[in-house]
Amino acid sequence: MATSHSARLDFAADPAHAFALLTDPAYVEQVSVATGGHEPEVSVEVTPDGAGTITSVRSLPAEVPSYAKPLVGDPIRLTETRALGAADDDGTRDGTFAVSFGSAPVAITGTLRLRPEGAGSTLLVEMSVKASVPFVGGKVERFCAEQIERALAKEQEIIATRLG
Repeated sequence: MATSHSARLDFAADPAHAFALLTDPAYVEQVSVATGGHEPEVSVEVTPDGAGTITSVRSLPAEVPSYAKPLVGDPIRLTETRALGAADDDGTRDGTFAVSFGSAPVAITGTLRLRPEGAGSTLLVEMSVKASVPFVGGKVERFCAEQIERALAKEQEIIATRLG
């Protein structure tokens, strides 16, 4: 059974400017480093129709509970991919994301929706954390969800600094 989690990132900018930030390689690298990553590798592809795919690969120290250490290795090689489709008339973009942790039996998948909200915009994140580990899978999933929440809080700080 997977653990579900919802989150949001708020932007003091319209969806077009929020998308421009999300697809800025310097921003992606800044978030990667600020969330504990080392040696980030960033790839951004924006297609002619305005859709975008952002991939970030980075190493993280294995600061995990003892029950998870044998599963993840040290360091952890995290690959995150965010894909956002072309904008609708009001700037809304739907997309997906996925996070893998090297050879660890843990995966995070979900959906994204960048939409206008008030004077700015919001990125809504719906995710499912799945750990294929007997006995401790639920603990691993909850730990991953907590780490994601911290990473998104750090990303929100960076957004506020860049667009504030």
